[in-house]
Amino acid sequence: GEMLAELLYLRRLRIQYCDNLTDEAILAFHCLRYLEELSLTRAHSFSATGFVGAFSRPHHFMRIVEITECSGLDDVSMTAIGRSCPNLTDLNISWCRNVTDDGMICFMERVPQLQVLKVQSVHQLCDFVTVIPIYTPSLAHLNVISCSLVREEDLLSVSAQLTDLQIAYNRDLGCSPKTTKMLKYFDVMSPRQFTIANRLHRMSRSAASA
Repeated sequence: GEMLAELLYLRRLRIQYCDNLTDEAILAFHCLRYLEELSLTRAHSFSATGFVGAFSRPHHFMRIVEITECSGLDDVSMTAIGRSCPNLTDLNISWCRNVTDDGMICFMERVPQLQVLKVQSVHQLCDFVTVIPIYTPSLAHLNVISCSLVREEDLLSVSAQLTDLQIAYNRDLGCSPKTTKMLKYFDVMSPRQFTIANRLHRMSRSAASA
């Protein structure tokens, strides 16, 4: 009972290699209403039903959600996350390939404070880029590496509207030299390299403003 009481006030939960966990495990997350950060990597065994249940209650303290390599994460799940976590600032759903523009846009409509969005190798995404300035105007970092449907002209348009936005993408997009010059781009980077680049960028901006 005492341990359970302590868990209810858990702030950060990070679980790597979730292959052996089931929906029953993730459904317990909805009780952790003070959670600020949730990270689940290689979450192959979770279903959309499990995610909807996990985010069935408000998580107003949640700032960071990282769910990667999960085929169970879909459009319904994304809508549930958006409704549950309106104050979210960071989302990473890289390699969750069943999320489409419909789910992403429904999510974005509900998280106006979003600053970091990583959707590497989420191959069905495309048009969501066009509504970034509308729904997530505070976005500072966008990772669309290996999102082959994302259009060059959409990246250019968003970059022009959000001048501080950093975009990570790769040459699979077929970007021209003109685009490469105009975008604040990182070219091809691993998730770890992208994180390091973000930190260096924040440090340089802090030093410049000091």
